[in-house]
Amino acid sequence: MTAEDTLQPLQALLSLRLADGRPCSEYDLLRWLQQPQQGLFSPTALQETQSMFQAHFLLMHCLYSLRQQWANERSALLDISALQIQKHPWPAHSQQQQPDQHDPLAAYYLDLQHLQTSDDDIEQLLRNFWQRLLQPADEAADLATLELQPPTDAGEIRLQYRKLAMRHHPDRGGQPERFRDIQSAYQRLRQRYL
Repeated sequence: MTAEDTLQPLQALLSLRLADGRPCSEYDLLRWLQQPQQGLFSPTALQETQSMFQAHFLLMHCLYSLRQQWANERSALLDISALQIQKHPWPAHSQQQQPDQHDPLAAYYLDLQHLQTSDDDIEQLLRNFWQRLLQPADEAADLATLELQPPTDAGEIRLQYRKLAMRHHPDRGGQPERFRDIQSAYQRLRQRYL
């Protein structure tokens, strides 16, 4: 089954699912689409990185397409956010013509070429996400917790973590709070550097 074969029934199902205006999350929609009654996404669609990315991408493509269609018809507004997806009636006295035409997420998801993103590129997207999620102030604090200063690299971080973990481990008489701080800092830095 090609992406185009999936898009029309998927968009129709989403239109029906969102019709009552109740908010839902992306995860709720993905799980709903995995149900045998819908028959569009396999039960294993969320178990591997590539299939999860493709299921997510197809869902978002159809949601942004619906948002655009409903705005063109002036029939409804569709809020799409990380926490909530919800259809709202078109405001009777609204001058709003279209959703923001400069929405980079909409542009990304409406371009079906992105559906063929490679495993390596998906991994890079995930690494970039975690790097953006961690603020630079956190990085400086985490480096200070590991008694390091920038510039540093993955090897130095790993060695320093091992050294401090051994020294501050509660089984060796260290403070549990200090040990937890070291572990937390290392895990955050690991996402950024390793």
